[in-house]
Amino acid sequence: MIQVYSWNQGALDRLLAMRRNLPHALILYGPSGIGKSALAERFANALLCESPTPAGDACGQCSACGWFAHGNHPDLRRLAPLSESDDGKEKGSRDIRIDQVRALAEFLSVGGHRGARRVVLIDPADRLNMPAANALLKTLEEPAGDAVFLLVSARPDGLPATIRSRCVRVEVPLPPRAAVAQWLQDETGAGEADIASWLAMAGGRPLHARLLAEPAQAAAHRLLVQAVARIPENPAVQVADAIAAIPAASWLPVMQYWVNDVARVAAGADAVRFPDQRERLAAIAARARADRLTGFAAWLQRQTAAVDHPLNPRLFCEDLLLRYSAVFD
Repeated sequence: MIQVYSWNQGALDRLLAMRRNLPHALILYGPSGIGKSALAERFANALLCESPTPAGDACGQCSACGWFAHGNHPDLRRLAPLSESDDGKEKGSRDIRIDQVRALAEFLSVGGHRGARRVVLIDPADRLNMPAANALLKTLEEPAGDAVFLLVSARPDGLPATIRSRCVRVEVPLPPRAAVAQWLQDETGAGEADIASWLAMAGGRPLHARLLAEPAQAAAHRLLVQAVARIPENPAVQVADAIAAIPAASWLPVMQYWVNDVARVAAGADAVRFPDQRERLAAIAARARADRLTGFAAWLQRQTAAVDHPLNPRLFCEDLLLRYSAVFD
């Protein structure tokens, strides 16, 4: 049975309490890296369980729970971005596509194989491209009586308002730092200083912080931060040489966090993501033009929409770093 992280137990309890009057569609939303996918899987398991506990949770023992654990429950459909084409030769899509949504039609047109409800789990829902979102909207407008849609998203505002309006929103909040710190200590055996650094860089998100505890991830992250921190002294093209081979989806968030900390330090506040870089942040903040920094930060935020599909990753990286270099006198 899928294990829910301890900090999400409250959210699971709220979901289980909704079983008696369950809406046909829910959005589980909250920051990335906090375990929303595991939570959604556990709730889907509970909805399909044939011998639920008094609290409504999955029993983990019945035939339905066995099928769920093996990924072949006939009344469950998962929608996620395709990792590769059917023949395994072509690069897969990072989107959830319209043909995946249309394939739900037959599943939803018949009753549950076990005479119970059917569940559609869409994770991450913000990867629905526009045609797929429009196709899903038609299904949500005329829901099958016993079908439940579970949408999981770190960016619910990226979903069309028409879809959001047809779903009940269930927030999965960022967990308390003390609980996460204890979990990281149990997982890694690391000291307080390392844990505090990982949590700062991860914005308090436990699963992202856990990745930073891995040597390879930690080394890659240090490379990114060191490269970005060398601007404006080092030419942007030279910095691009160091990071352009890394997928933009990995380095762009680091760039955003760095720029946000530069802006905070320039305004007299403390760095949030990179407190151990406070001296370097102060040095470059003193050279930043406030109007240019604000404009670049706004432009940088808009680039998240294109990060998965840069036409030329190298030019995208160079252009962004050149724009950042122009912030400084």
